[in-house]
Amino acid sequence: MITAVCFDLDGTLVDSTEAIVESFYHTFDVLKEPRPPREAIVGSIGHVLEHQFSLLTHHDPRECTRIYRTYYGQICRAQTTLMPGGAECLEALADAGLELAFATSKRRKYSEMILEHLGVLDYFMVRIGPDDVSKPKPDAEAVLKACELLSVTPSQMLFIGDTHFDVLAARNAGVRCLCVTTGYATRAELEALEPERVFDSLAELTAYVLDEVIAAPRSL
Repeated sequence: MITAVCFDLDGTLVDSTEAIVESFYHTFDVLKEPRPPREAIVGSIGHVLEHQFSLLTHHDPRECTRIYRTYYGQICRAQTTLMPGGAECLEALADAGLELAFATSKRRKYSEMILEHLGVLDYFMVRIGPDDVSKPKPDAEAVLKACELLSVTPSQMLFIGDTHFDVLAARNAGVRCLCVTTGYATRAELEALEPERVFDSLAELTAYVLDEVIAAPRSL
């Protein structure tokens, strides 16, 4: 029986694309390097930040990350929004008695800043960023740590994401996974990975969790 839900953030619950892209542009401007194409930046979202920079430049990723984070911390709240249906999804799942967590490649500090600004931070009993694990998604560590901190088994956890990082992390942890197409992978890309279901909106996903997952739990 599912008693807990763990969310990815970027592309799943929040739209932070503009803040991310602008912060990358700022970093490259400071370094006096040509800006990479927008699609290259967006395509790298989901990797931890240092790895993103290693994909986009030969410059020291630690220096790039330092410049990026200083600027991102200044703009991330104003330039990040909840995905449509995000607040309603969290409220409905919490009202149904599910415990909520997030596991993201964004540093927990910034995730908490953003979610507090958006008025939904208090829904999350457990909050995990890349600074809280030794191996980021798609490794299972973040998902299993969420299970541990919520005192649930993997069979009691549902993971919600939007990229192959999320599907593989859930699979590696032995956790059921639902996906949304609101983020950084297409429906075809997600379906090829065979999560339990793929939805075009959080509203559709919420209805499925309430009507199918909780109301009619499958035998495991």
